[in-house]
Amino acid sequence: MSERGREIERWLLTEGRNARTVIELMNTVCPRLAEVTPVERVWAGTKVLHPQAAAYFWIWTADGPLMARELNHALMEKLKQGDTPIRRLEKGAAYVRIRRDERGKGPAVSDILDLWDQGYTDFYALPLFFKRKWVGGYTFATRSPDGFVDADLDVFKAVLAALSAVMQPLAQDLVTATLLRTYLGRDAGTRVFEGQVRRGEGQSVRAVIWFSDVRGFTRMSNELPPDVLLGLLNDNFELMVGALEDNGGEVLKFMGDGLLAVFTVEDDDHLGKDACAAARRASAALTQGLVALRARRQAAGLPVADLGVALHFGTVSYGNIGAPARLDFTVIGREVNTASRIEGLCATLGEPILASGEFVIREGGDWEPCGTFELKGVDRLVVYRPKV
Repeated sequence: MSERGREIERWLLTEGRNARTVIELMNTVCPRLAEVTPVERVWAGTKVLHPQAAAYFWIWTADGPLMARELNHALMEKLKQGDTPIRRLEKGAAYVRIRRDERGKGPAVSDILDLWDQGYTDFYALPLFFKRKWVGGYTFATRSPDGFVDADLDVFKAVLAALSAVMQPLAQDLVTATLLRTYLGRDAGTRVFEGQVRRGEGQSVRAVIWFSDVRGFTRMSNELPPDVLLGLLNDNFELMVGALEDNGGEVLKFMGDGLLAVFTVEDDDHLGKDACAAARRASAALTQGLVALRARRQAAGLPVADLGVALHFGTVSYGNIGAPARLDFTVIGREVNTASRIEGLCATLGEPILASGEFVIREGGDWEPCGTFELKGVDRLVVYRPKV
């Protein structure tokens, strides 16, 4: 092993291993490589377990900011049909070396041709393994007229094991955090990732409680083929979640054809007015989006559905609930039950949006009462609908 490689390897296994993210690691190790080799571009990529992304990759260049990107599953499948350096590594190549003076010889490698157009002269790639399985790779490129010399390649090979050992857990942390946020919600996923995992661990928070569902779902589930029904649900859930997250809402769980979400009150929002305003904006965005969604599905000859939304304000218990081996991070309490009962009235009254007085008085918009109702487990309650 070259002495230059040994120095960077020692750094990776001592100071470098303290990096908190892949970006932080790349921004510190790549300049060290550039001090002892003419490398001007380092690409690192790894396959990931993710519902939307097939791989993550990062690109460091000597003359620009580091870029972090996701590769979706469709594009990943497309790339597998062509000839790329990473594809060669996946097939078992110990390394890939291509110089610009070889341009035009052998099969065209589109990724490399793009680098030549950017002025790079030499390219070298090495595989990344984790638990003896190929998961990605590293590529190194330079604009030096002489390209890389053997001593430079020795440095890249020398740091490969240490760099992979430090990089892979950071990439795995990123995947784990993303999966937790995807399945548990943004805030709940972050809390669990950061260690809030004990049963009963939680807190009381003030929040807007949002319940929404697809109206007429029971009837449609008896009439529609499973794939058509699933498509209808996914389209409507995508619309709901988009409206909620775009306005600061936190989706906690899906329940059949419905979902539960909250808009928690920030410390400086003493009366909860901001949280209520955000929930009202989300409901308006959902209503507007539903018009476009219905038109799109009808044009495609697909079934459509109405949605019901309930908005309530109160204090809830937010945290880990369940059995020791199966926990759920959610909200419980009397106010959650009240919101659920209000949502049930949407179908009864034929209203797309209903709210409690506790919500309406804080939100301050134009609402009108629909009547007073006695709901199971809830005191007599006046519910409101938005004024047209």
